[in-house]
Amino acid sequence: MITIPPVLARSVLNDAPDAMIIIDGFGTVWFANRQVTSLFGYAHEEIIGESMEKLMPERFRNQHVGLRGEFASNARVRPMGGGFDLIGRRRDGTEFPLEVSLSPIEDAGRSLVAAAIRDISERRRTEASLLVARDAIEALRELADRANNGRQRFLRAVSHDLREPLQELAVLNEKFRRENTSAIAAEDLSRQEQAIGSMARLLKDLFDIGRLESGTMLPAVSDFGAAALLDELRAEFSGGAADKGLELMIEPCDAILHSDPGLVQQILRTFLSNAVRYTRFGSVRLHCRLETAAVRIEVVDTGVGVPADQLPFIFREYYQLDPSDGAPHAGFGLGLSVAQRLADLLKLQLEVRSEAGKSSTFSIVVPAAVPWAATSIAT
Repeated sequence: MITIPPVLARSVLNDAPDAMIIIDGFGTVWFANRQVTSLFGYAHEEIIGESMEKLMPERFRNQHVGLRGEFASNARVRPMGGGFDLIGRRRDGTEFPLEVSLSPIEDAGRSLVAAAIRDISERRRTEASLLVARDAIEALRELADRANNGRQRFLRAVSHDLREPLQELAVLNEKFRRENTSAIAAEDLSRQEQAIGSMARLLKDLFDIGRLESGTMLPAVSDFGAAALLDELRAEFSGGAADKGLELMIEPCDAILHSDPGLVQQILRTFLSNAVRYTRFGSVRLHCRLETAAVRIEVVDTGVGVPADQLPFIFREYYQLDPSDGAPHAGFGLGLSVAQRLADLLKLQLEVRSEAGKSSTFSIVVPAAVPWAATSIAT
């Protein structure tokens, strides 16, 4: 059996990182290490032989006497306190929170108690800071929720209240186009029709943003053929491209895809709409490329392109492209933001490559529903 020399034991206690004291059953301090004098500010001789209660505020001393008696009747290793806060008092009268761990010691028939004392002021300050931060976060979250709810109500109200008068404008425009045959009137009505179309797209984008933010837009995922979807887009954009003298090429694609066909088509519609709008001459081409267990659908134009320094921002709400060639602003900065959110909702990869003044390529990668051997795609 190895016996630890008393000198070594005392040295270990003196050098312990926590304040350590040893008291008897009457609460008299028999031993105090260096950390006790440092923590409480008393000289060593001012502690030894004194009552343990000297190290705590007067208002707690009577209570502590009772706790000492309770521990003596059920001596075991345990933390002191039993669920209430412990407070220490320094020589200068300042108080601080602490935690105490108690261990019974038997020494030559005497019952002693070793107490390890730790100042937890820093911990309490950290906890208080965390509580303040948590309350601040909760307050900010509540404000954000209120603002978000208010924004959603505004978007719903705007999209609902403006839809009917906008439809009336579209009907009147069509009526005037049929009744007026002069070239000047036709040109004015055509520009009016474009403005009405822009407003209609803006309202739809606003409505979609509201649904996306409120979580009410849920994908209806299914297997569907790409061919029918692309045929609809061809019919929708052929006239607008022809009016601008652009060559629209939507190449055949008989892949079977797995996603929400309506939302995939909406993303591609945004790509085609921007491509036609920002392309002054040349072509707009939509085609498919095979990838592992997926199909990449690309829209390539010969338009104004996007400067490299603007590429990181084009999917932000209300961001308007500022063409380097002096062309006027176009669009409302919502379509691409909605497209990005729809791609995120569907977990689709959306990419853009562009060169200012030359071309842009927007693409999405859609999962395939059947093995490649069962389908063929124009490349």
